[in-house]
Amino acid sequence: MNTTTQLGAEALSEEPLARDEERISRIVWVSIFIALALAGLAATFYVLTEAVQLWQYIVYPILVCLPVLFGIASARYTHTTHVDLLRSYQGRLIMRSIELENLASHDELTELYNRRYFYERFQEGLARARNSNRTLALVALDIDGLKKINDEYGHAVGDIIIANLAKVINKHIRNNDVPARLGGDEFAVLMPDTDKRGAYALAQRLWEELEETPMYEHEGLRVLINVSIGVSGYPWGGEDIDEMMHWADSDMYANKVGRRLPTSTTSMPQQTFTDDSGPEDLSWN
Repeated sequence: MNTTTQLGAEALSEEPLARDEERISRIVWVSIFIALALAGLAATFYVLTEAVQLWQYIVYPILVCLPVLFGIASARYTHTTHVDLLRSYQGRLIMRSIELENLASHDELTELYNRRYFYERFQEGLARARNSNRTLALVALDIDGLKKINDEYGHAVGDIIIANLAKVINKHIRNNDVPARLGGDEFAVLMPDTDKRGAYALAQRLWEELEETPMYEHEGLRVLINVSIGVSGYPWGGEDIDEMMHWADSDMYANKVGRRLPTSTTSMPQQTFTDDSGPEDLSWN
């Protein structure tokens, strides 16, 4: 649950519930006080006007107080029941609030964050990085040849591949990273407090995993995919969101050139990631 949801849930669960409990308690205690006062007056009246023998002085007040005691017990039970119902209602509201927050911030197919939420966090993270003189890395990736997969095997298979790729991404990121599906076959990961080397390390982990792990398997069919990955970051890859995204897209396009999608195969072609900056070029055979 993010900070916004937590604050909303706390406000929803504590303040209104406390006010409702206080209001119900006030009504119950006022009712009890009125009932006791009326019972006292009735008992006094009966004793003064009707009582002749000693046992009447004892029995009459008891007979008057019995309904009052029953009313007090009923009021307390009603109070407890109302509070329990309020808590149950508040709990359902909290759960619904969380569900709506998840729907508003997550992609349904992959359960990663959606585009809108990603850019909100991007803006917040970039502002924080600027103010505190810290780094922020962006890893952008998309699937090479997803249209070919959809045409050959159907969109259902393509959806499974997209969902499985999201699981691979989640497997290799940290708790404070922000993974998102930006749309179609486009993904991105925002990595706070991460430099260029850390971003490339994530790219390499993803390639190594995808080199060995089919994203779709069924009845002997194994579909391995290639992904093109672009990396940028603050301050080394742009000063604002547009520059960072442009840098990552350009890097990803350069990576995509000359690559092709293997289908129905058990081996992957060579994966090579080139970084135009020079010394930190990562590749393997």
